[in-house]
Amino acid sequence: MSQKEWEAVIQLVGLVLIVGWLMYDGLVGGFTEAGFAAVATRLVWAIVAMVVFNVVAMVLVMIGIGIVTRTGPTDEEADERDTSIGSRAMRNSGAVTASLAALSLLALAFGAPPIFAVYALFAAPVLGGATDAVSRLVYYRIG
Repeated sequence: MSQKEWEAVIQLVGLVLIVGWLMYDGLVGGFTEAGFAAVATRLVWAIVAMVVFNVVAMVLVMIGIGIVTRTGPTDEEADERDTSIGSRAMRNSGAVTASLAALSLLALAFGAPPIFAVYALFAAPVLGGATDAVSRLVYYRIG
């Protein structure tokens, strides 16, 4: 696997771990019992945790690959294929993010509780990012 594929895998693993933590926290502490500030703070910490996980995991994976292959990590130059894959993955990500944001506004317009907006502001870009990572993995595999 290339470094770009490893980045996508790590992003997906981090997303699963963080969303799992948030789901557990929400089920134990209640999704709607906390106020806006408490929920927003929890989600900000989730974003910080995702960033830290991605950085630390990528460093550890690159060290592991270096140990196994006995070579230093190399970052390949982006070619036409990488640019095309990045563009298609970004397009998919943007479509998912925009669709989820529009659906959340529609839900709010039809009477969804306002705390829903806080979760929707978090979920739309996170799921868009997951779509980007999955798209990259698929496109790198199928060409």
